[in-house]
Order: sequence, then C-alpha cells, then structure tokens
Amino acid sequence: MPEPEAADEPERRTAMGMPALVLGLLAAGTAWSGWAGVVLGLFAVAAGYLGARRAWRGLATDGAYSLGGLVLGAVGLVWGAVVVSQTLFGSGAFGDGLTLDQCLDQATSSFEMHMCKSQHITEFNQRFPNAAE
Repeated sequence: MPEPEAADEPERRTAMGMPALVLGLLAAGTAWSGWAGVVLGLFAVAAGYLGARRAWRGLATDGAYSLGGLVLGAVGLVWGAVVVSQTLFGSGAFGDGLTLDQCLDQATSSFEMHMCKSQHITEFNQRFPNAAE
C-alpha cells in the first residue's frame, strides 16, 4: 500500500495569530485615545477571527495568538468606542444649558465661575460691568 503524499494533507502554518496579537496589543494600549483603539481594534478582531478560524480547522498552529489578539482587539474596540462616544455625545462643559444664575449657583471653584462667565459673557458684562477680567 503506497503512503499518502504530503500534498494530500493541508499545510499547517502560522496564519494571522501574530499580526492579530500585535494589533490587539496596540488597540488595547491606545484605546484611551479613542479612534486609534477603535480602528486598531477592528483590524485585530478581524485578524484574530480569521486566524482562530484557520486554527480551529487545523490549518494553522497559532490559534492561541489569534484568540489573544481577538480578545485584546475587542477590549480596545469597546474601550475606544466608549471614549469616542463620550467625546461625541458627552454631557459637554460645565454649565451647558443653564442660565447665568443657575450656573453661578452650581459653581464650586473659580474655574467653574469663569466657565459660567465665558458661556454667558454678554449677560455677565451687562450685570457686572465693573467685574475684573
């Protein structure tokens, strides 16, 4: 009986594991900055998924790296998305949407009082014409 040729078996090699892991580490490490974590996280999740799928089918030997990159990429993606969403849809600066009196009532520091003044500069200057800059 002849032995099966090596061409009959699929070639097992490293696939997307190391790129997924590197992208995942970069995504998790830069997620605090927002968009970098989101973009790198997307690529890490995609590469990790492809690499893990190849490893699951027995076509790759770096499944652990792929899964690590997938998880770290997901962490970077979610964390970056939270940072971006707070930046885009966050509550804004102190005193937004308040009247001058409401803002000054809530101000607890000189910085917050300055924020109230800058948001209502016209009304502030009319009510307090001799206030020091």
